[in-house]
Amino acid sequence: MPVSFTHIINPFVCEPNTKHGIASRITYASLGIAYERARQAGVKVEINAVILPGEEAAIAAPAKFGGHLHQTVQDIRALHPWRPFPLIADILKAGSTSGTSSHLIYTNMDIVLQPDFYAQLRTLIEERFDSETPFIIYRRNIPGHYTGIDQLPDMYDEPGDVAYGFDCFVFPMAYVSQLDLGRCCIGAAHFDYLMFMALDAASGFRMQRVNDIPLTFHIGNDISWSGQIDYIEHNLAESMTAIQRMRQRYAVPENSQFDRLDRNHFRPNARIDSLILRKLKRLPGIAQLTVPIKRWMGRSH
Repeated sequence: MPVSFTHIINPFVCEPNTKHGIASRITYASLGIAYERARQAGVKVEINAVILPGEEAAIAAPAKFGGHLHQTVQDIRALHPWRPFPLIADILKAGSTSGTSSHLIYTNMDIVLQPDFYAQLRTLIEERFDSETPFIIYRRNIPGHYTGIDQLPDMYDEPGDVAYGFDCFVFPMAYVSQLDLGRCCIGAAHFDYLMFMALDAASGFRMQRVNDIPLTFHIGNDISWSGQIDYIEHNLAESMTAIQRMRQRYAVPENSQFDRLDRNHFRPNARIDSLILRKLKRLPGIAQLTVPIKRWMGRSH
């Protein structure tokens, strides 16, 4: 089967001049340019926008309606401050249902694409990896002063700094039904690390990373989500349970990427000292105080 892509996004209605509104507008513009470049290069691409009911106004070309979501994390557990964050498993299931491609792409709505994004992904699959290998693309963080679509040419030329978070996944369509993502929601920590591990396991522990080709970027380095402790705790608990299930299901090789993320990321975050630190962050003003400190330290995730 020729390499083709179903790109899943999760837009939502927001005020146009907010940071989310600006980021979504620029992301959509980049999607249009990359979509046209893909067409010229003979790469089949469909962009499926998966939304909550009532959010239809958030869909813009070249994306098309890709399905409704029927719950958010608030239906699972009441979290504060109230945010209707969807579950990543629901997004992938809804977006892939009508997909006819060989591969799925999932990116966050604030991830901007370089013009040759889709053609470069096809080249990576055909020449560096193979059709069964999932991988992530590391983004670049570029300066935060960009706010307009007319500035895209300058954004494309920004070298940026590599940000080592997981916000662009590329993987075979067949893996969707095999992923154990628990009830993790997007918009908070840990869901992306769990998704990386689930793809590693589903592929026979062949997950790869790409950091040498600047295919995506993010404007600025806003990590305000790191102060939303309720959501972090929820995703951590869901991830730990999912990891336990996957360890029972798969023979996890020692020192595999799955094993290393479990030992070096999830288990340390589940320790009592980490739990106590997060409890301290619940005190008024403490969580918000940590955000500028992390920014000052250059933390990207």
